[in-house]
Amino acid sequence: MRNIPIRILLTLSWINLYGSDHWAFQPITKPTLPLVRNKDWPMNGIDHFILAKLEKRGIPAPKPAEESVLQRRLSFDLTGLPPRGATKETSLLQQVEVLLASPHYGERWGRHWLDVARYADSNGLDENAAHANAWRYRDYVVQSFNEDKPFNQFLTEQIAGDLLPDNGNLDLRNKNLIATGFLSMGPKVLAEPDMVKLEMDIIDEQIDTLGQAFLGLTLGCARCHEHKFDPVTLEDYYALAGIFKSTTTMESLKRPTRWKENSIASPGETKLAEKHNTLVEAQNNLITAFRDKENQVLLNSGKFKKLPKKPNLHYPETIRKKLEKLLVDLKTLEESKPKLDSAMGVSDGKVTNLPVLHRGEPDLAGNVQARGFLSVLNIPNAKVPDENSSGRLELANWMASPKNPLTARVIVNRVWHWHFGKGLVPTPDNFGLLGDSPSHPELLDWLAAKFIEGGWSIKKLHRLILDSATWQMSSSAQSETVKRDPHNKFYSRAPIRRIEAEAIRDTLLLISGRIDTSLGGSTWDFENRKLVFNHTSKDSTSYNINRRSLYLPVIRNHVYDLFQLFDFPDPNIMKGNRSRTTTSQQALYLMNSSLVIETARKLAVDNAGNVSTKGIDRLYNQIFQRSAKEKEMEVGRSFMEAFTVNASPQERFQALAQCLICSNEFIFLK
Repeated sequence: MRNIPIRILLTLSWINLYGSDHWAFQPITKPTLPLVRNKDWPMNGIDHFILAKLEKRGIPAPKPAEESVLQRRLSFDLTGLPPRGATKETSLLQQVEVLLASPHYGERWGRHWLDVARYADSNGLDENAAHANAWRYRDYVVQSFNEDKPFNQFLTEQIAGDLLPDNGNLDLRNKNLIATGFLSMGPKVLAEPDMVKLEMDIIDEQIDTLGQAFLGLTLGCARCHEHKFDPVTLEDYYALAGIFKSTTTMESLKRPTRWKENSIASPGETKLAEKHNTLVEAQNNLITAFRDKENQVLLNSGKFKKLPKKPNLHYPETIRKKLEKLLVDLKTLEESKPKLDSAMGVSDGKVTNLPVLHRGEPDLAGNVQARGFLSVLNIPNAKVPDENSSGRLELANWMASPKNPLTARVIVNRVWHWHFGKGLVPTPDNFGLLGDSPSHPELLDWLAAKFIEGGWSIKKLHRLILDSATWQMSSSAQSETVKRDPHNKFYSRAPIRRIEAEAIRDTLLLISGRIDTSLGGSTWDFENRKLVFNHTSKDSTSYNINRRSLYLPVIRNHVYDLFQLFDFPDPNIMKGNRSRTTTSQQALYLMNSSLVIETARKLAVDNAGNVSTKGIDRLYNQIFQRSAKEKEMEVGRSFMEAFTVNASPQERFQALAQCLICSNEFIFLK
């Protein structure tokens, strides 16, 4: 002990004092179900934990939601689209299975993860260069959710996919390489003249994103000093930084700066490209030899003491024509060069252990820190990085271990958050001391334990949540219930949630019959690494396609207007909890946008022949996915009768349709 610096001893004492006691760092346990007085309300274990807290506060068990409300809530929850084809004869659990098997499920839940992965189709920051191959990572995420890939495997592929065995399977190899786009996706200051700073900034962004995404910890705070609140030390930070310093994220740190792209071409395609390159090289050599020969002829002629600046101008006409032919052939070869598919990603680089940089300054380097993980989380039998690799695979295995107390808790809380609009831990990206404590800590642990037991399956977790009385409860509540639980902290009623920007747009396209539901692929024709903004700072990106919103380009520094209005997350940072704002601009958009007006017009064309109550009822079914009530029928008829005298039936229906689209029921889930 006498040889250990006092600062290290104080740090260890601090970790023991605070880190070991914080709830998030405790081992995951599977508590027994609490006893409840109302034996009839619980449908599964989730409900025991929820009801026990309600009963403790004298709050009665919530009532179930209406069937039409549940169908709409379920469809938006799992696919981001309104319900289609469900009948009264189809049970809720049957509907769950149909929706989980839909390819639109992966689109919906993949978009949730893309918020966390700070997905974007451009770099942003100083030079907004195009991520023309980012869509491959997006499609990988969607496919992973549709396949119900175990989350621990999903994690491992994104951190260390390039280091996983593929047994010669080209498709598997490419998917694993594409998965590492998670580490490459972040914004970078490409014009940074200090290459050391640029590299360390990239490493810091990777560590910070990884920490919040998978562990719910703000690790980036420890770059310059001990974390002021959580038990993360400078040594911990630079142990992790060494892993990413040993990883190649950038193909070149010098101008022009280039992020790394992994080739996903087949061996045959690669060989063909190599042979083509050989032809290009041979043609270049031929042109060089031809010029050298003719230049020597010029010198031997005695007309010149030294070679002129443009010797080709002095060649005989026949020689110039031969040279022009050689150059044309070279250009043809270069333009016909096979294009090899590639994907943003990383690979192992030179293995390096970094010194601790006090205040984050390279000039204040301390002791070299061996690559490793967070000292506060001692995972039994965790393999440490060896001297022959970066350590990313060992890091991924350490995070994905069932003994890691954070990883399962964090993703279970995210899934709960995406179903209810709030997590059991209200701060899904921060489980540290500055984050909020869980409202139901025993339920969180019970779900995490069930999740691990279920093979880290997200779909099994969905089934568990959706088959609970908690998820199926009504959003209505008695005044006494609201008084005892004013902020709905204890789930005394279903939270009312506004659907996201993407769901608003997709629903408008769907109900007007214009949506293109084809899956995957690139929808943005832009040259890789080319600046999205030209010298006039004008962004020419077009969003005039009817594909689902998932496939619209995400341009950093210039997000699509509709997305910005309805709280799309800042793609420069990972975001597990979207903001919820209410502004006048949102209402103005629904009143005046061409998307809404065209949707109302399409609906009017469909219903103009039914001026009777039948047409109004059909309109309600199209927009709200339910039948119109008698009072709504009366109001609808009165509205159209009182409309402009000379208006056609189509114009009357269009006005009514737009009124319904502007209503809260259209953009909120009860």
